[in-house]
Amino acid sequence: MKETIVSDIERLNFIIFIIGSILSLVIMREYRYFFSFAVASAIITLNFRFLKKIIESGFSKSKINKKDLLIKLPLKFFLFAGIVAVIIIYGNIDVIFFLIGLSTLFISVIINQIMAMLSLSIKRRQKNGA
Repeated sequence: MKETIVSDIERLNFIIFIIGSILSLVIMREYRYFFSFAVASAIITLNFRFLKKIIESGFSKSKINKKDLLIKLPLKFFLFAGIVAVIIIYGNIDVIFFLIGLSTLFISVIINQIMAMLSLSIKRRQKNGA
């Protein structure tokens, strides 16, 4: 089975961010919906990218740096939770579009796994003729 690469999920998440932002602007024709989806999707994309960098830096050496992980992971969590709280409290957002934007990473993972399963079945058909 094809190994899921974090960069593939990250790239797919960015594509969903762009397409979803354009669709929310074109279909709803109101800035509030576009802003809600785009900001939430950007937050989740940045959160995933920072998580990837923290994990890579923590496990890149032969010795795992636990102090680095224990400081950076909670700091990242509180930073992004604070950003989300400020946007919800003070931003003129639509909650549904904001939640859809926050779920783009989940959608990216699902699409990535579906694509991996389809590519595996296509390779199996070509190899065995079934």
